[in-house]
Amino acid sequence: MYLNEEEKKMLNGEMGEPLRFAMELLTTLGEVNGAEIMIPIKHAHIAGLSFKTHGVAGCEWAERMADLGATVRVPTTFNVSGWDPTRDLGYPKKWTEYSKRITSAYMRMGIHGISSCVPYFVGYVPRLGESVAWAESSAVVYCNSILGARDNREGGPSALAAALTGRTPEYGMHLTENRRGDVLFKVTTPLKNITDYGALGHFIGKQINTKIAVIDGLSDINSRNDELLSMGACMAVLGAPTMFHVVGVTPEAPTLEAAFGGKTKYEVIEFGKKELEDSYHALTNAKNRYVDYVSIGCPHANLDQIKEVADLLDGKKVKDGVMFLVHTNMGIKEIARQLGYLETIEKAGAIVTQGFCSPLGDPEDFGLKVMATNSAKTAFYGPHGNRMDTWFGSIDKCVEAAVTGYWSY
Repeated sequence: MYLNEEEKKMLNGEMGEPLRFAMELLTTLGEVNGAEIMIPIKHAHIAGLSFKTHGVAGCEWAERMADLGATVRVPTTFNVSGWDPTRDLGYPKKWTEYSKRITSAYMRMGIHGISSCVPYFVGYVPRLGESVAWAESSAVVYCNSILGARDNREGGPSALAAALTGRTPEYGMHLTENRRGDVLFKVTTPLKNITDYGALGHFIGKQINTKIAVIDGLSDINSRNDELLSMGACMAVLGAPTMFHVVGVTPEAPTLEAAFGGKTKYEVIEFGKKELEDSYHALTNAKNRYVDYVSIGCPHANLDQIKEVADLLDGKKVKDGVMFLVHTNMGIKEIARQLGYLETIEKAGAIVTQGFCSPLGDPEDFGLKVMATNSAKTAFYGPHGNRMDTWFGSIDKCVEAAVTGYWSY
């Protein structure tokens, strides 16, 4: 790789150990992937901050980097931290103590501690064509597909390295020729809500691995960003995609021809009523209908979703023995508080969490067994990452399960 003089000084250790580590990691990534140069980034987003993913060794490494004076050069945020700093949810003391230490270490490096998987909900929205270094699989897909910015599927360390140097190697999704579609998915059945879109994401994710899906048939269904976010989030946990194109909706796909970059030969796969029903079944593994945990908000819930939960819970009570958590970030939570949604939800016996999510928060540690969720991503992780039996369905069905303690669909 070609490095300029400042980059050479970083790599040689002349600018301190954190920058030496960062540039060594980035140049290695660049060389492996055939990059020729480094390019500047506008923003970084670090993932993997939960104690579940960091562990003791990761915590101590982050603290050492902070002690050595590591400081980010571009605006940087960090992902869900796996604990709620505003309340005691009942976690073991070790989990909470290490969670505090991990987040503190990253904040000492100058990183904004939003503890959220949706940095674009709190003001960090790159423009079309800008390069960033985001980890968190759902954010990567959203960044490339909905915002039209450019981002590779970074890991936590590589995103941190890019934040410290303000650079990333130019390969992958930073190059226009790598952003063209590979497979066409024709949607022939109406999609009504974010759970339907999550089911579509599950269907696509099983089949594409790292290929880029082009989706046709959604432009007349008034696709909202949160619906496309749900689709991309589930797509990203089943495969390893970095983006998709929705014809007539996403920035780089005004037409089918543009989405494929002029290619005329490609595989075509249909997604109809049967495929939608099959995906719902695939995302449900529970047999026991007595629910003791309900989870909304993965990726973190936006204001519309929190209002919907509040409206559905108004005047009702969550059944004794059921834990109902609605996950969001500090910004959305504060707006929800001022608008009265938070009071309605918590008066009913549910909890709006901050900086927390089910997949990274180990709800199984509370002794919970059977979960209901509207998140296709959480439904996938339920049996695979959290050892929980899972029911998958819309928000209204999840709220009913929270109130009755029973999944009736």
